[in-house]
Amino acid sequence: MNLKNAIFAGLLASSVMFGATSAQAQLPDVATVAPGEATDADGTYVVSTINKRITIENGRAYVIDPWTQALIFRIQPGMVTLQNFRKTGPDTYEADDLPMMGKVVFNRQPNGTLQGVVKGLFGEAKYALVPTAYASIGGGAGADAPPAGVAPAPAIVRDRIYQLHVSKARCLGSDLLRKGYGGVFNVRLQDPNGNRVTSKNRNFDVKCTRKGPRDQNYKFYNAGPGALTITVPENGEEVKGMRIGGKNTAGLNINFDNAHSALLMRAINQENLLDVGKTLEDEVIVAGKSGKAQLYVTLTLKRVQ
Repeated sequence: MNLKNAIFAGLLASSVMFGATSAQAQLPDVATVAPGEATDADGTYVVSTINKRITIENGRAYVIDPWTQALIFRIQPGMVTLQNFRKTGPDTYEADDLPMMGKVVFNRQPNGTLQGVVKGLFGEAKYALVPTAYASIGGGAGADAPPAGVAPAPAIVRDRIYQLHVSKARCLGSDLLRKGYGGVFNVRLQDPNGNRVTSKNRNFDVKCTRKGPRDQNYKFYNAGPGALTITVPENGEEVKGMRIGGKNTAGLNINFDNAHSALLMRAINQENLLDVGKTLEDEVIVAGKSGKAQLYVTLTLKRVQ
């Protein structure tokens, strides 16, 4: 029997034995779980949904403040709630959530909060682990409301990193003289030093008739065609001029150099800053006349730090 099934069986057995009264959850004690590797997320946090503290340490998370799970199961200090906690990317982490009986994926936000999504035995759930330095314990956890006399924890100051790529090309409409579009795309922008940065060319070929595919989809590859990894300074004002470059060579040559996108400016807007792990899309018309066969290109931007 694996650990998940053993815990579930223990919970069921406890509920039968104790009826409506509370029973101690069948979770391992931290002293019995072998430590793993430490990560830069190790520390003590408040679980946003229950306002209780846990400590992440050496691949495990254990309880500081007790609580009752599912109304009847007592979770006690020292019990392990997260196991196999590991770093999977610049600001991403995964672990086995034992009370929820599923894998949880965390995205660390600039202020250090870990936003978690777990697909457990009873469906998907979301919660946040808020650093205790500025979570209000006992009165509702929240990064925006530090307790009296405690200064908010400073935001982790670091450059923001985004992955940008051409993710789709498609033809909409029809034109007797236009059978399709084909050629190369690239994405361009201006870096903080004022230099123009251009991705490698992405080949494309879409049809504007029923005799071929009218759209194509593309994935992001680091330093791949039609893709850039963008580092944005904290002030967010020095990376600009995002546009789609390239040309159509199927029939008459058409340059795409004037196809601009405001995608990056939307992502770094301080009033609505894109969270780590989230994406934005922008579809841009790069060729063709209104009411005729038009070429559309979709840009996708994902924040990874």
